[in-house]
Amino acid sequence: MSPISLSEILSRFILYRTNVRIDNSIRHAAFMPDRNGETSVFRTSEMSANNIWNIGREVARGRDKPLIGRADIITSVVVSNGLQAVPQEPPEKHANIIGWSSEKSEQKEVALILASEAIFRRNEAS
Repeated sequence: MSPISLSEILSRFILYRTNVRIDNSIRHAAFMPDRNGETSVFRTSEMSANNIWNIGREVARGRDKPLIGRADIITSVVVSNGLQAVPQEPPEKHANIIGWSSEKSEQKEVALILASEAIFRRNEAS
């Protein structure tokens, strides 16, 4: 597993409609860390759109949720906000965003920035 470069794209799969506004902007909740202080993403640079969506469908199926879309963000944005992106396989290409504050308000501040910098891509099949 190679380290994640600052230019790599990370995709956060969106499984809840409430994480996307009507104007297709992403809500901060999409990037909030889980109980373990991690945000699950996939390294999708240089992957075909079809392969990325296949991973997304697997993630959604594993959680028994619909695949609404994905939020693509450049690793440099994650790192410039005091976080790290680290490989965490399996599954293949999986990574976690770590280094979140234990304070919810600080997590929200950073998640708001990530959400504003990410590009939302809607799953046309949903």
